[in-house]
Amino acid sequence: MPPSTTPGQADPELSDLWEVAVALPLTRTLTYRLPPELAAASVGSLVQVPVGRQVVTGYLLAPVSEAPPVRLRRIKAVLDPIPRFGPEMVPLFRWLADYYQYPLGEALSHLIPGGARVAGARRETWAIPVPEPEAPPLPKRLGPKALELLAHLQAAGATAVHDLQFRFPGCRPILRRLADRGLIALDQRLALQDPLESRPLCLKEAPLSLVPEQETALTAIGQGLASGTFSSFLLHGVTASGKTEVYLAAAEQALSLKRQVLVLAPEIALTHPVSQAFRLRFGSRVTVLHSGLSEAARLDQWRRIILGEVDVVVGARSAVFAPLPRLGLVVVDEEHDSAYKQEGGLLYQARDVALYRGKLASAVVVLVSATPQITTYHLAQTGKYHYLNLARRVTPQALPEIHLIDLKAQRGGKAWKILSKPLLTALEGVLSRGEQALLFLNRRGYARALFCLFCGHVFQCRQCSVALTQHQDADRLICHYCGFSQEIPVHCPQCQATAIKPYGVGTEKVESEVRRLLPSARVARLDRDTAPHSGKALTVFESFAAGDLDLLVGTQMIAKGHHFPRVTLVGVVAADLSLFFPEYHAGERTFQLLSQVAGRAGRGEAAGQVLVQTFHPEHYVFQMVQSQDFVGFYEREIETRRALGYPPFTRLALVRVSGPLEAAVAREARRLAAALKDVIKKDEKISARLQVLGPAPAGLSRLKGRYRWQLLLKAYGRPALTEALQHLRRLWNPPARAHLDLTLDIDPANLF
Repeated sequence: MPPSTTPGQADPELSDLWEVAVALPLTRTLTYRLPPELAAASVGSLVQVPVGRQVVTGYLLAPVSEAPPVRLRRIKAVLDPIPRFGPEMVPLFRWLADYYQYPLGEALSHLIPGGARVAGARRETWAIPVPEPEAPPLPKRLGPKALELLAHLQAAGATAVHDLQFRFPGCRPILRRLADRGLIALDQRLALQDPLESRPLCLKEAPLSLVPEQETALTAIGQGLASGTFSSFLLHGVTASGKTEVYLAAAEQALSLKRQVLVLAPEIALTHPVSQAFRLRFGSRVTVLHSGLSEAARLDQWRRIILGEVDVVVGARSAVFAPLPRLGLVVVDEEHDSAYKQEGGLLYQARDVALYRGKLASAVVVLVSATPQITTYHLAQTGKYHYLNLARRVTPQALPEIHLIDLKAQRGGKAWKILSKPLLTALEGVLSRGEQALLFLNRRGYARALFCLFCGHVFQCRQCSVALTQHQDADRLICHYCGFSQEIPVHCPQCQATAIKPYGVGTEKVESEVRRLLPSARVARLDRDTAPHSGKALTVFESFAAGDLDLLVGTQMIAKGHHFPRVTLVGVVAADLSLFFPEYHAGERTFQLLSQVAGRAGRGEAAGQVLVQTFHPEHYVFQMVQSQDFVGFYEREIETRRALGYPPFTRLALVRVSGPLEAAVAREARRLAAALKDVIKKDEKISARLQVLGPAPAGLSRLKGRYRWQLLLKAYGRPALTEALQHLRRLWNPPARAHLDLTLDIDPANLF
């Protein structure tokens, strides 16, 4: 170990000191010496460093000008010659760790592909023709195959040998002879995967003519791009109003200014049509980033971006961290969607990260939605965002008619039918006309629960405080939280009765009922059971778009962003499921979900209609959905939020204590809450601006074998919340033997 040095004094042996964020739960970064043999390393390099007796990975953040008054250790190795990010990303990562109260090194280990499982970049051989003025004369003895291969290379330019072999099988010996004669050069280059290379590139899609509303929106965004300063927009447009075409045109303007483009979509399945639209418009300098790619493929895309091969990145939530150094335009499509909130590890909100990243990069950020978040719309109305409105569809048809079906009046005997008579009649009409329909139910499985008619026993998960869902296809009961499953029982474990009955309905049961009632229909189901990965979902969507299916039954996977011109009917099987969820924004989510799925109808030449089955047709949420009145819904919702003190008027943080023993969890949660309340009472700066609600058991009080208690911090302003969280961290000191964890969820998307 090298000797320590005085702060500010140059080291006699090594002068390179670096700040490193290590992949450990540390609240600070560490300083190391970079040996001369590793001097090629730079900001963003993945390195190995010693911490105590272990060796861990970390990232170089910045050179350090003064040595801390401790004995410094050396960086052991640089694990990848290509850095994972540049200096422009470091302020974003620092803000992220501070805002979401998460260790910086651990955050980077979650966000950046590769990590400790580094695979060396693959290399492949390329054949490069020597320019004619520099090439030697052609040898007299050069066979016809060699001449043909040489002519091809002179016309095509540098080409991977792997690709040449498809056209010229067995060409490697010929290439070596051409190289020996100085006619070509053979070079080793990085072989980086392109996940979009199978997409058509030969035809450029011509931009559509914009209507006046679109032109107005594009002009405003273009002015923001030309200014070279940060500006934020809310592009609020009804479904099929041409929002995508506006941001495609804005991307073209950004690229013409030599700036780069980042486009986010909430679901992996939605990144495919968006990335294809960009690829057709802008060619091979477009790539896609999402967790559905293999780790190696994701890492390849990061390398392509760092090496300057990519100007446009389309991706899901994690793509917000793509290392684009010249970022000029950020688009967050379907900005209202809850999928932008990460629910494990670092609990970031990608929409908010996108806004802060745009600010750091002096870029334009465009939030896009037909049903914006209440908070987003409020900020636009108060002038924090520039508001752009597309009030009309650009398709031939107007918005679909929405009808509410009162399920209380549709009972068949003592039970309600899954498909009411009006909905069934409408489906029959769709089939007779050769059109298509979507049936939406945001709950998968066959039945929501299984229970005993005699004693009332409900079959629950052994690890989580939820009922097991019946899955008829798998013939099992499955927990949708931890994956536990068991066979469907014959006897009740409490009273041994055989009267085991299902309760509730899921997409699997809807599909079964549709097949029974409409045997001639070509039906498919799309949910996390039938499409556990994006490739399967894409296959189903492509079959539906090609007209190979008549009816598609699905969860919210079918509700967002898809354009199916032959869909004339959308049926919502059970609209009440999300309305009475114990969340302050349950009404907002219900309105958004129903409005989005309704927007899939009538996007082609034929008019569309939407039938919404509900037990509460008089509820204001359903009334506003029927009249398609977002502004009316917003005005009612915002007054409720103002009265109750919820966002956008407050900032929230959910504090959760979890552990294997319920008594220990409850005891520590109560102690922590009491101590925090006591500290806040003594701090005049925050006592009047912050409330501590709880503690109480979480809505999902047991998850994956761990009990959970929580308290909610509600603050009028970010400074009060930040200070309270700092107090809370100092107060957190549970006994090690209790094995308790503390989770801080800033701006939580759900409170259960």
